[in-house]
Amino acid sequence: MKKIKLFVCLVLLLVGCQPQPQTQPQKEEIKNTVSCHFIGDLLYEKPYYDWIEDDSQDKGYYDLVRPYLQNDDLSIANLETPIGGKELNVSGTGYSFNASREIGKQVASLDLEVVSTANNHANDRGNQGIDNTLDFLKEKDILAVGTYYNQDDRNQGKYMTIHGIKLGFVSYTYATNQIVSDENQAKVALFNRPSDRKMTQAYKDLLTKEVTQTRENCDVLIAMMHWGNEFTYDISTQQEEVSQLLSDLGVDIIIGNHSHCSQPMQWINNNRTLCMYSLGNFVSADPIVDRTHQEFKNAYNVSMIVSLDIVEENNQISIQNIDYIPVINYYDEHLQNFKLIPYDQYTTQYETSHYHYHNGLTKEWIQQTYQKLIPEKLSNHQLQ
Repeated sequence: MKKIKLFVCLVLLLVGCQPQPQTQPQKEEIKNTVSCHFIGDLLYEKPYYDWIEDDSQDKGYYDLVRPYLQNDDLSIANLETPIGGKELNVSGTGYSFNASREIGKQVASLDLEVVSTANNHANDRGNQGIDNTLDFLKEKDILAVGTYYNQDDRNQGKYMTIHGIKLGFVSYTYATNQIVSDENQAKVALFNRPSDRKMTQAYKDLLTKEVTQTRENCDVLIAMMHWGNEFTYDISTQQEEVSQLLSDLGVDIIIGNHSHCSQPMQWINNNRTLCMYSLGNFVSADPIVDRTHQEFKNAYNVSMIVSLDIVEENNQISIQNIDYIPVINYYDEHLQNFKLIPYDQYTTQYETSHYHYHNGLTKEWIQQTYQKLIPEKLSNHQLQ
């Protein structure tokens, strides 16, 4: 019996020592997501300055929208007003704008990662205004795209890596109100010839060269464009032509501005590129807007925050969860109590006390307008 027990133990020991078949480890799925919010023009005008009393504080103006921008990975805006500082004469009138560093601190409080600085007001305070703006944004760790210290700065390109996804940025404007001199052409990215605002072959070639170089060095390419016509929902011929060119060059997302109202958002070029033709005025304060009729006086005060996710999964990048919410720039009948209010928080009390309520700026009008501009939920798409 002892011999039998010893034999059984030896057999069990030998069986235990045999190599066991290895189960193949499952390949770990790699997924990186960059959550994004895009907002429109930051245009600081005199009635807002009057209300905040010499730039002293924002008085809660941004409180309801700030959480959107603080709780994401990437927020982008168009900085329509240079931050040249008080030494260059602060102005919110006369189509010649300049903000103080105090206003700049309000911009920085929004937790923006990127701002476009290429727009028709970029050169309102000349070279010093451009440089002061760039200095301030660098100090606040905000990436400026579209204006540059010099050609070397411009040649470096603008990039940012978030969660392992490398993002590249370009920004261009159709023109500047104060024409950029020939010797300073590198300081502002234009896609048109300054003298007649036409896209000549030379400017097309320059844009093509810069966009192509940026495309080669990033995973996702975002273009911020100041273009089109003011006070219209319609897309201009030049917007169509330039958006097609950008898409052909590999731009994945186009964020447009300048019209002072929202314009359509859609996939273009066989779903190659998501194009937001205009996000509208995020910050503004002109109750009169004497260059247009009441429809666009109302539209002047409504913009949209666009949200989306840039997702990398198993080496494939896609744009997912595209959505938007209208934002109303509120001020009462006395041009007081300015506040940026998301549509879902725009109460009846806010609605009926808005300066333009009796001129047709109602929640129903806002809803109908955006349903016409963006009639369907935009689908997810993989980037080519």
